[in-house]
Order: sequence, then structure tokens, then C-alpha cells
Amino acid sequence: MKRHHGLFVVSVLALSAVLAGCWGTDKSTSLDLATVSQPGRVGSAQCTGTCHAVTADSLGQTISTTWAGAVHTARTSAQCEDCHGGGAEHWGVGPIPYPSPSMAGCANSLCHGSGSAAFTGFASTAHGNPNGSPEKFFLQVDAGTAQATSSGTPIFRPDGVTPVSRAQRTEECSRCHNSTYTFTYASTGALTSPSPDNMPTPEVGCGSCHNGHDPADNVAIPQRAASVLFPKFRNYLVDNVRGAQTDNVAAPRVNLTSFNLIYQPNGAVESNGTIDYTNVVGANNEIYPDRLCAACHARGVYKYEGTATHNTDVWTQWTASGHGDRNAAAFAEFSANPGAYTMDNGAAYPSPESHRSTYPWDMALATASAVSANTTRNGSYLSGTSTVNNTSCYKCHHGIASIAYQDNVEGTSSAPVLFGDVTVTCITCHNPHADAVGNTKNTRKPVVMSKYSSTQVTFQGNVFLDNTDVPTAAGNETICIFCHQGRESGFTLFKRRIASGTTVTGSFLNPHYLGTGAMLWARNGYEYTDNTTGTAVPKQYGYITAHQQSNCNGCHMATSSTAGIGGHTWKILSTDESVVNNSSCNVSSCHNGRVPATNSAGQFHDFRDSVFDPTADYDLDGTVEGIAKEIAGVEDLLISLLDNNNITYNDLSYPYFFTKGTTSSYTAWNRPQLKAAFNIQYVIKGLPAAATSQIGHPNTTAATHNYRYILQLLMDSYEALYNNTTSPSGSLPTPAALLANRPAGVRAATNYNPQAGGGYDPLQ
Repeated sequence: MKRHHGLFVVSVLALSAVLAGCWGTDKSTSLDLATVSQPGRVGSAQCTGTCHAVTADSLGQTISTTWAGAVHTARTSAQCEDCHGGGAEHWGVGPIPYPSPSMAGCANSLCHGSGSAAFTGFASTAHGNPNGSPEKFFLQVDAGTAQATSSGTPIFRPDGVTPVSRAQRTEECSRCHNSTYTFTYASTGALTSPSPDNMPTPEVGCGSCHNGHDPADNVAIPQRAASVLFPKFRNYLVDNVRGAQTDNVAAPRVNLTSFNLIYQPNGAVESNGTIDYTNVVGANNEIYPDRLCAACHARGVYKYEGTATHNTDVWTQWTASGHGDRNAAAFAEFSANPGAYTMDNGAAYPSPESHRSTYPWDMALATASAVSANTTRNGSYLSGTSTVNNTSCYKCHHGIASIAYQDNVEGTSSAPVLFGDVTVTCITCHNPHADAVGNTKNTRKPVVMSKYSSTQVTFQGNVFLDNTDVPTAAGNETICIFCHQGRESGFTLFKRRIASGTTVTGSFLNPHYLGTGAMLWARNGYEYTDNTTGTAVPKQYGYITAHQQSNCNGCHMATSSTAGIGGHTWKILSTDESVVNNSSCNVSSCHNGRVPATNSAGQFHDFRDSVFDPTADYDLDGTVEGIAKEIAGVEDLLISLLDNNNITYNDLSYPYFFTKGTTSSYTAWNRPQLKAAFNIQYVIKGLPAAATSQIGHPNTTAATHNYRYILQLLMDSYEALYNNTTSPSGSLPTPAALLANRPAGVRAATNYNPQAGGGYDPLQ
């Protein structure tokens, strides 16, 4: 009996003898190519024309068909054996070096050689498992048929009687720790592939996420002359409730990747890359890159043991966070169909909104509303009679576009094309292919933290928006500052509106929202000099060193026994604000048990700590209150002083500052007014968005992030404005009275315009 494969004619008996004497009979064995020569090649036609002509991949697609039209083939002429290794000893029963290509298999290909940054970077990450941990057989000694144990305790199936074998335990763990591999069993239930006696070392290889046979399509879009890649990813079945891949739960399972993950095929973007907005229905323009990560980074159920897996339920935490909230204004207003989303008050967003996105949106086009970006070559769109360009907003308001800004490639040919709505998602903050130098957990480190350009001032670099260095101590949390520092600073305000030769009057320069990352490091507010002696002497500003050392994650990601706070929810307070996640506050080196555990009766608002702040009546209302209430009181004093200047402030109504008694925007600014208005907005808009006004409310965010800097800015703003106000209200305190309790500073005000000899511009 003969079996024909092109030029090869090998008898079954002869083949068996060869395999038994050379490679063995298990086709799934991963060969140690450091010590064993790789088999020779037979050519892709032998693979796809005979044995694998009808073999399907995890998407149910015929491998030979998808491979023939894939970019691996079309762009690089990659052949089967470039990825899987030589097949001369294979013939369907013998070994092939990379049956499920690991990193080593991809590194052996034409594109991803071991010298490439993509391979070397990934190999050093936790996904690549450079340390070989967990142990090869997940603490089971071997992967045989003996009963598995966990910390010495025998493992059983849910009936409590049937043992779980070591091979089965290894398979359970491998679903995430070695997810490239497909496990197969004989009719007896014995594991046949991979071999129980030669299990692959755990790693989340390239094939764990990418569909190697069909990794991407070439898509022509109107914006670009050359086609762009339309990525495709590995298909997982997951528990629709818990998110992790599993095989034995009653809950319905969903197929995460019917066609692809990152780019949606159901909304406005047609298969040829053109746009048809009649196909936008509800929220069908959404994309879900998080779900690929969810296949492992969510709590699931062990296949055989039936108990909950050991991993943290990151995906569920993220979906409950502000970062993952598709109804949040930061994302809903920038969606393709804002009217499909619900505001905090239960109403739908107006649609089309002024920030509405139109896909495909080309991040390579000019970021200003200029030459190449228009409604047909998308980098802008038409809203009424106005052309709108969102590209600069996408730095923080689109989770995929943000990566282009972090990598400093927006506006260049290396920038991506956006095909759908997405929030701040897993890959916005984490780079699965590399660890940034000095960072951990694959946290991204922006190439350029701040890039600012106007007629009056241009700068960029690893700096805050006040053009001062971002400290290396920011570490992993540098990515937080990237978005959480606002979009203007005291420095940009000075350069654009305060400095000699600039125009003070006009529209308000808004610092924007959630500048808490800069607030923690005492940056980006408008900082003052004291000019009473005729020489500009810098004021002193400060911070809370212990809070900087704890950093963003120390408080926002602290573990908690209360569901819905801590971890990847980033929440300090429970949903109803009754429970405070104070676990990181009450350690012996910090507040040592003094931070309240609840906020249901205002305990957190009333909190003061003798270690970090004195018992001063900062707002001079005759009562020593919690630091959050004291800050709100000083805010009220400054707002009242603005009212004395014919300016009404409303933190919920754009443009926020109105001519008193009217609904008209206030534009008749003088320098003290504009500085004070900027700082009050910097402080109040540092709070997370809320359905009701924050004016007069205890300012917990400002109190916890940096009460010293906040009080210093508010008091200095009050002093400068009071001294330039005609007949201020007699009920308002004098600056001297207010400044008597000004917290001490540790550094001089940022010098916005250094004078000869190092002096400060007197306009500061």
C-alpha cells in the first residue's frame, strides 16, 4: 500500500520504521532545535494540496483557503514551513517542529526573525514567560495519568470522587498559560497532543492572540493610496457572564471573534473601506479589543475541577470602571452615534453631537483642520455648516487613537486608521508586545508626554503642560498623567494671554477635565509671584510626598474586600459612596488607621489628619472642618470675589464664565480675573464628572490628591484678584486673613518667562 505526496513515495511500514528510529510517532512534539537538526522541507503545495486541503482552523475557516489569500502569503510570500518548520518527517503522523507555532516558530519566519524588535520585546514580557514560570507542568511533576494535586491536596472533579489527572490539570492551566496549543484526546480519554511526556514550556505565544493563517486583510480606504491592514485575531469561546474561556459552565457562551476583534464589520464602514452612515444602528459601531484579553484576564472555571480559576477578574473590574464605561460623556459624545448612549440623568446624548466620529478616521492626516483632512478623506467631518476635527481630542477620547499619540506617530504614515468606537481599553495602557524600560506589567510609556503648539508657544517632550519635567518617580503611572493633566496650564495661559504683547480679553482658556495626575505632582495650576516690593518674588508651592510615593495605582488600584472598588475599577468609593477603599491609607507608615472606612454620613468629607495637615480654619467660616469642606469653602470665597468682578461662574454650563445677570460668555477679562478663573476651573474640574454642580460641595478629589497645592493656588488667586477689585464686598475676608493659614511650600513658582539674571516676569 502506497501513499503519494508529490515526488515522495513512502511505504507506511518504511515510514513507521523511519519515524520510530528518528523523530518518534507524535506529530505534536516540539523539537529541541538547539540540539536536533530540523527536518527538510517539502513545500506548501504538499501541505495544502493533500493533507490539509479541508482542514479548518479555530474560526472554522479552511486553512488552505485563508492562508492562500492572507497577508502572510500576499505580502511576504510566507510558506507553511516558514512558520511550522520542515515537514519532511511529518506526513500527518510524524513530528513537525512547530505544530502550534510558539514565539520561536514566529521568530523563525521571514518577518519576525529573532533580531526584530517585535520578537525580542515580546520574549522579555510576562506573556513570553522569559523565566519559565510557572513550572513546566504547573507543579504536577509530570503530565501523566496520576492524580493532580494543588499545594499537596488531591484535586477531584465536581463529584468529589473522580480524580483530575496531572495531564488534565496541565490542560486546565494551559488554556491561559499555553493557549497557543490545542489539546486532543484518544477515545480512551488519554491526552495524545501535546504529548504528556513532552509538554511545551508555558508561554502566551503569538498564536494565542493572532490568527496565524489569516492575521489581517488588506483594505482599501478612500483616505490612503495604499491599502491598510485590517487585523484578525484568534477565536475564543468564553463564558458570557464571567468572561474567561471555559468548557463546562451552564451560562451561555459567546464567540468573541466572528470575523475580527479590533475593527467592526457591522456599522458605517463597508467591506471596501468606504462609509455608509445609514448602516449605523444604535451602538453597532463599537469595537471590543478588551474581549481578547478577557479570554484569560477574567475569572473563569477550571475545565475539569469545576472550581473558580485563581486569576484576578480584571475584565469585570474594567467593565465597571470609568475607563470602560461606553455611556460616559468622554466616549459617548465621540461615538459614531451619540444618541445611542445614555447620560447620567437618563437622557440620550444629542445626535449628531459636535464631537461625533465618522469612520474610517485616518490618524495619518493632518491633526489640524487643514489641508488633507476633510469629510471625504476623513480627519474631519461636517456638523451643520462647520467642519469638525476631533483628532487632537482622540489623544484621550479614543482608546486606539491614544496609542498613536503615545508613540508620537499621529499625523504620519505610521498612524493607524480608526474603524470604530472604543473606550480606554486594555491595549491603551498596556503594550502586549513589550515592556517599556523602567516599567512593569507591560505598561506603556509615552514617547512624548506633552506636545503643545500655538502661535505664542510651542514645546514637546517628557514634560507636564507647564513645560517642567515629569519625574521618573511617576513610573508606571506616567501613562495616567498622559491624559489626566488637562490640556492647558498656567504656563500656556501666561504665554497665550498674560505675557506682554498678548490679548487678555476674549474667550476663556479652559484647563479641561480631570487634571488630577498633574495635581498630584503640584503642576499645571497658575502659579504666582509676590510683586508688593516692586520685584517679582516667587510664591512657594508644595505637595504631599507620601501621596506621590503611593502614586495613582497605590490608591486607585489598592485591593479591597468590597466588590466594585479597587483593582481595575480604579474606584476609591463604592458606587453609592458609602464605602471608602482606605486599605492603602491606613498602613502604619501613613494614616495608621485614622482614615474612615465609610462616607455614608460624610465621614470622609470630615476627615483631617494631624500627621499631614494642621487644624486650621482655612475658609475662615469659624469652624474647623474636614479638609475637603475647607477647600470647598475657599472655592466659594473666590467665586464670590469673581461675582464682585461682574463674573458669574457655573461649572456645569459651557463656557462656565458669564457676564453677571446674563447668559453671555464673559470676555472682558483682565489679568487677575483670568488667572483666578483658570485656577478655580482647574480645581473644580479636577473632580470626576457628576450630574450635579460641584460648587460648594466638599472637594474630596482636591483634598486627597494635593490639598496643599490646591489651597495655595486658591488663596493666591484670591489675593491677586482682591487687590485688583474695586470695593470688594465687606463680607469677604482680606487676603492677609486668608493667607495667614496658607500651607507652606517646598518649591518656587514655575518661572513662565525668565528675565535677565534669572528673575521673574512681573506680570506673573
